[in-house]
Amino acid sequence: MRAAVTLLLLLLATARAEHRGRAYVRDKVCQEFKTLGKDQFRTLTIIANSRKYSNATFEEINHLVHEIVSLAETCCAEGTDPSCYDAGSSALSAKSCSSQSPFPAHPGTAECCTHEGLERKLCLAALQHPPQPVPKYLQPSNEEICQAFKKDPKDFADRFLYEYASSYSQAPLPVLLGSTRTFLSMVSTCCISPTPTVCFLKEKLERKNLSLLTLMSNRVCSRFMAYGKDKVTFSYLAMLAQKTPGASFEDLFPLAEDAAEVFSQCCDSVAEDCMQKKVGEPGANPKTHLQSHSRGTGSESYPGEGVAGPPVL
Repeated sequence: MRAAVTLLLLLLATARAEHRGRAYVRDKVCQEFKTLGKDQFRTLTIIANSRKYSNATFEEINHLVHEIVSLAETCCAEGTDPSCYDAGSSALSAKSCSSQSPFPAHPGTAECCTHEGLERKLCLAALQHPPQPVPKYLQPSNEEICQAFKKDPKDFADRFLYEYASSYSQAPLPVLLGSTRTFLSMVSTCCISPTPTVCFLKEKLERKNLSLLTLMSNRVCSRFMAYGKDKVTFSYLAMLAQKTPGASFEDLFPLAEDAAEVFSQCCDSVAEDCMQKKVGEPGANPKTHLQSHSRGTGSESYPGEGVAGPPVL
């Protein structure tokens, strides 16, 4: 998904983009800002920064998003001096180093601020918070959702994007984008429906698979990022062996390898449907293949499914 890459460029999050030149970064950001429009650009910026700074407050994320969107809006306007973006991003990094910085705090900020120029920007861009040990987002009741939505639709959407993205920060960005987009669409539809209860029930059933994918991918990608491919492979092998004691090592090991390979390809991917496609491919989803070893028990599940967790959308 090109828009996801944009956000990383906008935050100066990749050294590769910086080393291709300031003009490249500015041109790429401005191209996407104009293509997406301010509102969608802002939405993506909220999600990306809430994932990156998963322990930040809503106010801190809001300050950062405001600065980033303002920078793009100001410096991408027709006829703006080409130096505008570089000067603005330098001012942004200087503000991050201020003792009164309103942006998300990080223990590594002080070290980054001992550097200057590009080195400081790259150092700050590399900082991120560890994921929340347990997702904190709890979905309110339908009545509470509609009450907050009707009171202030924009504030409701911003807070939801922040809370959900920070809680499920290890889910692939395209999965989060899809999940949040469909949730907000559901809310805007059902909260004005004459039969909201029926509407919510129908919409939640329709997006059940995406909700489960968000929960599953956040869990498995957290493990993958923490332990690496080899440890995840053997961890999955152990879980598969417990689920299907009658299966041989030769049957199970390729499935564990396939699962780990899916996560290595999709957890950091910006491809819109990487996780959806890979999980559904023959050979990629252990659940599909374990059915042949079920002996009729019907108890098999994909590793990570069936584990208690907070409600997801």
